[in-house]
Amino acid sequence: MSGKKQKPDPPADRTIFDQKCITCGTWMQRTVNSSRTGAKTFSYSCPECGLSYTVDE
Repeated sequence: MSGKKQKPDPPADRTIFDQKCITCGTWMQRTVNSSRTGAKTFSYSCPECGLSYTVDE
């Protein structure tokens, strides 16, 4: 170990992957929920075909 300080990992940028529905190509709606412990949950839903999924940070 060289003793160098490591830079913290940048926050995950999901905008490139999660903006369009993989089924129909419609723009998805994103909702962010935070728990009391500080954990974030991202919910994505497609208004066109109804596809929805949740991702934990």
